[in-house]
Order: sequence, then C-alpha cells, then structure tokens
Amino acid sequence: MNSLPEHISYSSLSTYQECGWKYYLTKVEKHTEPHAVWFTGGSAVHKATENFDKENYYINTEVSLGSAYLDKVWNDAWFAQVKEDEEANGDMNTWQFAKKEDMSWWYGEGRWMLENWAKFRNNGWSIYEDFVEKEYQIPIEDTLVKMAIDRVMVDFEGKLVLLDIKTGASSQRHPLQLAVYAWALEKQGIAVDRAAFWDARTGHVTQWSLANLQSDRIEDILNTFDKARKENIFLPNLSNCGRCGVISHCKFLTTQR
Repeated sequence: MNSLPEHISYSSLSTYQECGWKYYLTKVEKHTEPHAVWFTGGSAVHKATENFDKENYYINTEVSLGSAYLDKVWNDAWFAQVKEDEEANGDMNTWQFAKKEDMSWWYGEGRWMLENWAKFRNNGWSIYEDFVEKEYQIPIEDTLVKMAIDRVMVDFEGKLVLLDIKTGASSQRHPLQLAVYAWALEKQGIAVDRAAFWDARTGHVTQWSLANLQSDRIEDILNTFDKARKENIFLPNLSNCGRCGVISHCKFLTTQR
C-alpha cells in the first residue's frame, strides 16, 4: 500500500504548494518525473562549490582562482554526477533539456558558475565555522522537517548570512525557503543577520527580509502542511500543468475513470 513519507521538507512543501495532486503522485504513488539535464548540472555545481569550500576550509589555504585547480574541482564533480545520474536514469542522450542548455552547455557554463563562486569567495565572504551543506532534522508537532542548508557565511561587514545557491534561469520570487532554513538555524541557537540567494549565473547576491516570516509563522505553515497531507487533502492546481513532469499520471487530465 502506498503511504506518505514520514518526514517533510521545504522541497515537498514547495511541490504541495505548486500542486497538491502532484505531491500525491510523486510522494505517495511514487511516480517520477523524467530526468532533465538541469538536474544534473545544478547538482554538479552544488557539489563543486561544496568541494571547493570544504577543501579550502579544512586545509586553511587562500581561495584559489587558478584555472587548473578549478578545472579539476569542476571535472571531478561533473563526471561523478553524470555517472551517478546515468546509472539511475539511463543514457544522458534521453534526458530533457531547455532550449540550448544541453549537456555541453552545462559542462561549460557549470565551470563558469564555479569560477563565479570562487570570485565571490575572494570578495570577502568566508564560511562560518563548518557550515557547508549542513543537514538537519527538526521535530515539529507530528513529524520531522529535513533539510540541507547550503551555507552560513560571514560577509565583508562581519555579518552572519544564510545563503542558498541557485543555478536555474528563473529568479526567486519569495524568501520562504530562506525563512524555513533560518527557523532551523534558530532551533540550533544560531541567529543570522541576513538571508540571501546567490545566483550562480551572475555571481550576484540578492538579500531578502524575513521580518514577516518569524519562527512561529514558519512552524504554523509546516504544521498545517503536515496536517493537510495526513488528512488526504491534495487539491490539484490546474494552472500549473504546463510544467508538470507527471502529467501523464494525472486523473484530472484524462477521460479514463
């Protein structure tokens, strides 16, 4: 029998908000979306920046912009990610891609995104303690909230900044993800001064105010989401069908009963 996942996450909340029925199809019935090149590219960029930061943190060296060094960091992350994703999703030539952003594009531009990160790090931004891809499981009323927080950093003014890395073409429209992560950090006794998204395509940081998303409001959102899914409330959002990867399984778009 199909069952709900035992935990929730910001990602699953985002899917539920996009379309409740998509959440049901992917999380309960376990239908998977076709693999896309941007999944591999984005994961490789995240892994490359993670490896870059951990190496420079643990060996306590200055951040290097040397091309041979960055080439190695990128190639190690890229080819490992491609291998992993091909084993799980089949030949890369069958993967979906958007416009010109195929595997060749991501290989070249991903290397450029890593260089953007290295330049960003050289501009006075340092890692706070060991906060690189820190994983948390935070209990709420009836479940756990799982997450991996990209970075907590110290900026050039000495301020503590919660930072999430974005590799997609679309700009971020709301800071809820940052607010969920700030809530988790607060549970660990860490209060950040600022919260921001870092755009890998431009190297720019966009800061967001979390003033209206205090911890009690975040817990209310998470608890309400958990209660709704446990009460089998999965409303479809038919205005988002165009970008749904499990549309072929949707009962609201077929005449079969």
